[in-house]
Amino acid sequence: MDPISHAASGAVALLTLKERPLHRFALPLAALAAASPDVDIFFATGPLQFLLLHRGITHSLAALPLLGLLLACAARVLWRTDTPGRWTFASTWLFMCGMVGLHIWLDIVTTYGTMIFLPFSHERVRLNGLFIVDPLLTLPLLAGLAYAVKKSSRAAALAAFAWIFLWPGLGVALNSLHTANVTARLAAQGREVEQVTVLPDALSPLFWRVLYSEAQIDAQKGIRQTHVFEQALDAFGQEKGTALEHKAMPAELAEDLTRASTTCGYFLDFTVLPVLSPLRKQDIPVGPDASQPQAKQSASVDIPSKSFWLVRDLRFGTSLLFVRKLMAMRPNADIPFQLMVELIRDDSAKSGFALAGERLRFSDSGRDSGWQKPRTPGKISFLNWLTGLR
Repeated sequence: MDPISHAASGAVALLTLKERPLHRFALPLAALAAASPDVDIFFATGPLQFLLLHRGITHSLAALPLLGLLLACAARVLWRTDTPGRWTFASTWLFMCGMVGLHIWLDIVTTYGTMIFLPFSHERVRLNGLFIVDPLLTLPLLAGLAYAVKKSSRAAALAAFAWIFLWPGLGVALNSLHTANVTARLAAQGREVEQVTVLPDALSPLFWRVLYSEAQIDAQKGIRQTHVFEQALDAFGQEKGTALEHKAMPAELAEDLTRASTTCGYFLDFTVLPVLSPLRKQDIPVGPDASQPQAKQSASVDIPSKSFWLVRDLRFGTSLLFVRKLMAMRPNADIPFQLMVELIRDDSAKSGFALAGERLRFSDSGRDSGWQKPRTPGKISFLNWLTGLR
């Protein structure tokens, strides 16, 4: 969720309380506390660190009490003896813990994925109820906050606070309904579908998208391949337009890349239905010749003996043309999360290919590892275990 929504949620939460510290910094402190878990991005120097730290340990349930404690210590004016209506230190700590919990809630209802069980599990929880930026959540929230401040209306604050839970909850419920309906519809069509993921599109619940993978037999080559389909849905979960087809990352290749590289392993763990496409010419490193003649093919992966490929996740896209145009206007506009790989023929590998080079690029954050040799998994230190870094 965007930082404005996070900050507004904290300010609204404070205004719902009958008894609260009457200090000019009280409202800003509540807003900052609700946005504070995103401080993790300032510690990420590269794309791999960004992938592991953002929505990582500062968003975990285990670290919530500690982060709440640090915030309570920083917000001394709320429990200082000369502050009218002051809280105790304990009540300030509980409030700050609540603000961190509020932040976690608004993150897990989106599609990005939040590692709330760190350091015990690196599972990313995503409820797929809201688009990353949802004006239908944010604008009513800001309107309620503005009215509550201007009119000193606790009722308006309570209504805005309820909206923080009701609107995402509706999205999660509709997602579950659409997922069941799409799965049943594909099964009725006799499709050999392996995975179905329904995602909120911009301005959900008016627009949705579904990604699903299907195994197909290539009649010419006689091999079994998996393809990922991207289909727009309307507010009722019905298909709109024609489904787009993408080449899925073969399971054997994903296993080989995960064993060969920490970067590839974590990126593939981050993705939902990773797809593979030839790398754009401008991204191919200067020097190596990517235009190799078509050599012997693997039984399951249709890849030349040496080539460059882009691995990406479709869940950060949109089916709406006007939203794509808006996204194209953002700074560094490009595919948000990109893994680029150089593959060479290796008959000893399960997929028949080995990883020769890799590059991780997150265009929006401006983080780019550049082309480098694969970083093989190493020993796990305490800090690595805490943050999820191998």
